[in-house]
Amino acid sequence: MQISDISPNFQGRRDRIDELINLDDQSIREIAYLKTAQKTDEKKHRRITNTLIAAAPVAAGIGAAVFNKGRTKIFSKEVSGLAARAAHGLKAGALWGATLGAVGLVGLAKNALSKTSPEVRKFDREHPVLSILTLLAAGVGAIALTGKAAAKLGTVEAPKFLRKGTEKVAKFLNTNKHLGSVKNSAKTLLAKVPSALKEAGAAALDWAPQILLLGGFFHSLGHSSAVNREFSKNYNELKEKQLNLSKARQRELQLENDFYRQDAGNREDLTLVKDPLRDLPEEVTERINELHEEEIADD
Repeated sequence: MQISDISPNFQGRRDRIDELINLDDQSIREIAYLKTAQKTDEKKHRRITNTLIAAAPVAAGIGAAVFNKGRTKIFSKEVSGLAARAAHGLKAGALWGATLGAVGLVGLAKNALSKTSPEVRKFDREHPVLSILTLLAAGVGAIALTGKAAAKLGTVEAPKFLRKGTEKVAKFLNTNKHLGSVKNSAKTLLAKVPSALKEAGAAALDWAPQILLLGGFFHSLGHSSAVNREFSKNYNELKEKQLNLSKARQRELQLENDFYRQDAGNREDLTLVKDPLRDLPEEVTERINELHEEEIADD
């Protein structure tokens, strides 16, 4: 059934009106959901949420590159200088990305369950906050597993081609004149910035991943609440329309019946229909009843 077939306007033929009156509650909910989906633009809000979440690993990588100066190992190769900063940023971004990816897999599994389970869909619709908190709790477990896997992966010796590639990239980063010039210019510019602004900027950069994640969380939560409010409004409007049409249909039938009875001939027809054998002799009536009983017996 298409939502265009039965819309809240219901300006159509009588069979459409009767079809609406006879719809069960589940069908009303499906129509209300379809109307809600057309108005709330799920794709747009999903893109906003995904963008905020995807930006968190990038912010984490930038923050790690800025705040960490010491030597570090990447792909079993120790690096220093600008290459070490890049390595710190790459590892932090990769860890955040893997963690969010694990949480994303939990979300995908939950969505797959929602598609096959009406009970889960009902729970999500009626308890959006609790649903998200449950998903976050499952995500915490995925985060813990990701941290253990990352720690174990760090002890594994990287293949030879990765070690050689890391050495070449580190040498390029540390000896490139253009990158060195950019680094020196940034230092000169930062030296002129007041310490209060430096501290504020450092705090903002340090908390940027968490802020982005919270932004994505609250945007998703706010959108879910808005969708539920819109669904409830559409559902209530449809139920009210169904009730009003049912009452109007009953009044229409009553008016038609009253109008039909005003004519004397119609009243006689109604009487005849109710008692078709009324004017026949008793013998004829009995014979007709016998024939009818014989037909029933033959069947």
